Amino acid sequence: MKRTLLTVLGSTALLVAVSPAARADAFLSLANGGSTLSCNNSTAAGVTACLGAGFGTTLGSTLITFSGTVGGYSILDLNLNSNSPGTPATAFALDTKTQVTNFNAGATALTVMFAENNFSLPAGSPLGLSASQSGTFTNVAAGGFETFTGYGDATNSLVPATGTADATPACTSPGGGTSACSTSGAPTTFTRAGAFALSGSEAISLAQNPNAQASFTTAVSAQNVVPEPGSLVLLATGLFGLVGGRRMWRRTAA
Repeated sequence: MKRTLLTVLGSTALLVAVSPAARADAFLSLANGGSTLSCNNSTAAGVTACLGAGFGTTLGSTLITFSGTVGGYSILDLNLNSNSPGTPATAFALDTKTQVTNFNAGATALTVMFAENNFSLPAGSPLGLSASQSGTFTNVAAGGFETFTGYGDATNSLVPATGTADATPACTSPGGGTSACSTSGAPTTFTRAGAFALSGSEAISLAQNPNAQASFTTAVSAQNVVPEPGSLVLLATGLFGLVGGRRMWRRTAA
């Protein structure tokens, strides 16, 4: 009976034994029209290329920054960061973009793609996957928007849009002076067997206007899949029943 009890307890702990990653790496790409700027800080040569393209980062850092123009869009400040290798409660990657302006891009969109890898926590599989975004619009014409999809990548790559997707509804400007929006995707799960990556893919479309600007924050996160309260009650009842049955067996045997 003791062996049975231990087996039941063990089956409720779906933990994956993974060693904490020594470091995290990050990737960020910005594209508009025929212009693309990208940064991969996983190698020393990559960091040198990042700095030459106007990004700020260091070797194996979770942080990449950018301020400048790509194609016909300008960005006052962009920060990509994560909490890799994660915590027992959650892993996340997020980027913030401040004062994005379409000054000369016509009707084309700005594409932003990112990835952060070497997450080892939370433990367990599957993990819950959630994506969300929020934004503010100032003097942006009605219909300006950002779309965002977050990904959980069991292959631990720095290739954005790899793995299980969680798409959020578009964050759209109603027009006028200043407005705000916030959307979230429907939570899902992804299976992992070791270190994993989180990534995101965004498209920002604003009507050309040097006096209009938008700011956005996007986030993708992974969490432990916690049993529902009803399942916990059933589990506890079963365990108490096993213990009670063992005591009854002892009394009968005596």
